[in-house]
Amino acid sequence: MDDLSKLVAVESIRKVKATYWYALDTKDWARFEALFTENTIIDMREEAYFAEGKPVPEMSSTQEAAAAGEAGITIGRRAFVARLSTALSTWRTVHHGHAPIIDIDSADEARAIWPLFDYIDDGNRVLKGYGHYHETYQKQSDGRWLISSLRLSRLRGDGTHPILGSRVHAEDSAR
Repeated sequence: MDDLSKLVAVESIRKVKATYWYALDTKDWARFEALFTENTIIDMREEAYFAEGKPVPEMSSTQEAAAAGEAGITIGRRAFVARLSTALSTWRTVHHGHAPIIDIDSADEARAIWPLFDYIDDGNRVLKGYGHYHETYQKQSDGRWLISSLRLSRLRGDGTHPILGSRVHAEDSAR
């Protein structure tokens, strides 16, 4: 790929992620679902440990965990959106991402790490979270870039995690 093609790809991927956060926070689930490949792999294993206030152990790769059917892995965009839209139906969320590291690996494959800040409020508990999204992207035959895998890792949390109600402190989730 020439430099101009790489820049266009990077900007396209930035737009995908900006749309991700907008659709997630506004609960526009049709727009959100359209950002993922049909068989996307979503890895939220670390989030489960974080929600319980436990240190994250060494883990297998997302692809290995998906092949083994491990808990915390969701395969398929419809399954992911169904799970997320149910969990967040009454929550207010704000997601921000900044200064991504985007690598264009080929004409149709890319990787990105997105620094993350999120504010999650279920009406009773509030969490301010900090971490990273680790993602892969695939360029489709129509030219669109879509998220093909996503793994969330947390570095810090302030507040109470809405999923399990565990009080999360920075030192609990530090890696």
